[in-house]
Amino acid sequence: MKASLSRRSLRGRLTRRIGGALLLLITVGVAGAWLDAWRVASSAYDRPLLIAARVLGESLTVRDGQLQVRVSRAVLDPFSLDSGGSAFYQVITPEQGSIAGFEDLPAPPAAAAMTSRYPSLARFYDATYGGRDVRVVSLLVPVSQPGYQGMVEIRVAEHRDIHAQLMRDLLGDSLMRLTLFAIGAFLLFVLAIDAALRPLKRITDMVASRSPDNLDPLPTDNVQREVRGLIDAVNHLTARLDDTLRAQRAFVADAAHELRTPLFALRARLELGMQTHDNDTLRITLESAQRDLEALTLLANRLLSLARVENDIRRRDFGVLDLSDTAREFCMSMVSLAWQRGLTLALEAEQPVWVQADSALINELLAIVIGNAQAYTPAGGHITVRVLEGARLEVEDDGPGIPESERERVFERFYRAHRDAPLTEDAGRAISGTGLGLAIARQICTALGAHISLHEAAGGGTLARVVFMAGAVPPPPGR
Repeated sequence: MKASLSRRSLRGRLTRRIGGALLLLITVGVAGAWLDAWRVASSAYDRPLLIAARVLGESLTVRDGQLQVRVSRAVLDPFSLDSGGSAFYQVITPEQGSIAGFEDLPAPPAAAAMTSRYPSLARFYDATYGGRDVRVVSLLVPVSQPGYQGMVEIRVAEHRDIHAQLMRDLLGDSLMRLTLFAIGAFLLFVLAIDAALRPLKRITDMVASRSPDNLDPLPTDNVQREVRGLIDAVNHLTARLDDTLRAQRAFVADAAHELRTPLFALRARLELGMQTHDNDTLRITLESAQRDLEALTLLANRLLSLARVENDIRRRDFGVLDLSDTAREFCMSMVSLAWQRGLTLALEAEQPVWVQADSALINELLAIVIGNAQAYTPAGGHITVRVLEGARLEVEDDGPGIPESERERVFERFYRAHRDAPLTEDAGRAISGTGLGLAIARQICTALGAHISLHEAAGGGTLARVVFMAGAVPPPPGR
């Protein structure tokens, strides 16, 4: 139970919040109960005082021109019994002063206003009498009898012990009901929370009981709408994971097949070389083995590059760079190689073009696209690299081109386009010879948030275009 109510538990969080809400409601309820008890007790307390004052007013008589009060024990006994024998009264006239009762009852303060709760000229106020707190009513009674005309003030006081006891009784009952209600409501809420979280427990058990290779979607029958969203998200994640695993399994199978062929060829050539005793034949065999080893090394490097690019897609932590400056530096390093192959490499980048990218990935992309152009462009051909506004990068050659029906398929892993024109002398060493070059290029563009496509060049060759989705703000000067 302690673990289920931890700070990281959803059940504990809901229980604490509901408990806090109930505590707040109880606090408000107690305050309301106290006000109600005070109002009821005050009303029940003030009414007997006023009734007693009225009884005294009705007992006033005039004899020999003097106002007298005839209060029988039977009139005050019920009031005395209700007040616990702690009731006091006083009758005052303007002419004679106090004519009956206790002469030292406190007078009403000047700020005491006439009550509006009862149709009487009465004022209720709190005072101290005999060292104890009392509640007092001052009632003005008009007297119109032969021999006396005027207003008479009648004061009736009672100790506040009865008022406090009545408030305690009323408040105790209210608090008892509120406490029982809060306990019952809290228990019901706990049971409701357990019932609401039961589908999550069922999903947890369902996922935990599955084998590691079971990526089938979780069932959504008879599932609450809120839980259905979670299940749909899990099913979407498992579907993507299943697609990724399928792609990885297919990639591993294709890579194993692609590696097996040059390995067998290399092994066969080495065995042939070990059996021959002719130096010329041995040299030719070793040269062929060297080419096979270079192709195998190139394929391994491409596989490692593909893995690194896929990792960069998940990382997506790139800086701001000038695409024109990066392309210029890379083309400078490729000029000598292009010259050796009898090709012309030109760069058109007149102004800075800022993109959010990684220089290593941009160089890898340029190496793939320019390497393909060099591999399939015959001697005497031209290759042009352009960096244009709108964050566009283009590489155009005047080679044989790629048929329109295969311009999309060449981006698939290990797919090689069918070309009618023969390859150049170094095409076997080109990136395209592995069938991974353009696949890696597309992965790089995905990592950089760009799009790569192939088109027919103006001279009939191939135009590779990379469009970045959005430009970047240039860094401050000095950085």
